[in-house]
Amino acid sequence: MQPKLILRTARGLFRTLLAVMFALQSLCVPAFAQSTSQPSAAEVAEKLDSFKDTIANELAVQLQRTNFRNSYTTVWRQFEDAAIDALCVVLPKNIAQLSEKNFDRGTSGREKNRLADLAIVCGDGQIEISVKSARRSANPENDMGTFRDHPTRKKLFAAAFTLWVRYDDSGKEIKCDRVFFDRTWRFVGKSSLVDGVKYRKKDGNLRPKPWAMFDSGTAFWESEAEFEAAVKRAELFRANELIKEYLDDLSDADQKLLYDRLQEKFNNQNP
Repeated sequence: MQPKLILRTARGLFRTLLAVMFALQSLCVPAFAQSTSQPSAAEVAEKLDSFKDTIANELAVQLQRTNFRNSYTTVWRQFEDAAIDALCVVLPKNIAQLSEKNFDRGTSGREKNRLADLAIVCGDGQIEISVKSARRSANPENDMGTFRDHPTRKKLFAAAFTLWVRYDDSGKEIKCDRVFFDRTWRFVGKSSLVDGVKYRKKDGNLRPKPWAMFDSGTAFWESEAEFEAAVKRAELFRANELIKEYLDDLSDADQKLLYDRLQEKFNNQNP
């Protein structure tokens, strides 16, 4: 074969190979991009809102398969651990974009009050899911985060949901009675002292609404913005009450410091 003919043949094969490569790339790149892309936090939160009743019902079915014999003082951990396992199964069934790789259970250990019992890792942020359990025989009084850590949670998480397991311990075995799943703010109670959220005075921990409102699906707050305003009112009321309660117990130096701060503030105000 002549050298020129060999060169033309080689060039033709090279062009053919390039064409095949580009064709394969056009077919494969979109599929690869789709497999590696992550859903946005807003998309997942919207789906959680849409399927919240279905999620709660499916979780209840799973949790009602196993009863426990432990004391109510320790059974909460078993229910909450079982609920997290069930969430990782139920959520992908209802939200196709989610899989096990989207779930961050944190570091296991003895500490109960992790910032997020389960985090859903999305393409542009994380969604917090807190898991709570309480006895059916009395209204829940679980901690729902403090005034102090509330701003931190808002910065860390694009949205916050809570899963509640209500259990019945009236018989020989402790069993799941019902499961509730919704935006966290919809579970927060209302204070009887101020037009704000319900809280515990000593540490500022938010407290939940009564079971009757769980069952009816009602909330004290019409929107998250209304809830946030209620948090601010309650936080300010608590701060004022603590000052009134402990002012006389402060040392002279601390009272003088408080006096100087207040004097500086009011002297600098415009007349």
